[in-house]
Amino acid sequence: MEKETIKLINVVRRIARAAGYAAWIKTDPEAARFCVTQYNRVLSRLGELETGVKTLFTPLPENASPEVTRMAARELAAYFEDEAPEPHAWKFAWGCSPRAMRARARCFPVSVRCD
Repeated sequence: MEKETIKLINVVRRIARAAGYAAWIKTDPEAARFCVTQYNRVLSRLGELETGVKTLFTPLPENASPEVTRMAARELAAYFEDEAPEPHAWKFAWGCSPRAMRARARCFPVSVRCD
């Protein structure tokens, strides 16, 4: 996959997170409009790079809710999921054991697969 496409997919994932956050805290409508505007820009660019995107996904109206923006962004990211590299997920091994055993436990990052 082209490097620019991977970068754009990462942006789409961040838009989905931001829109979800905006929906959760019921923030200023300007934040929701920003997410929609960014989504439409990225969708337009992806449409130029991948012709199939134009037929499957449509731009969102400016007054779309953050929930709709989040869903649209997640669906767009899912379209490329089989080609995109897996995002790194980190898990900490804390050593769930009695207090005496915790002193020996080490904390280290472990790459895990999130489905």
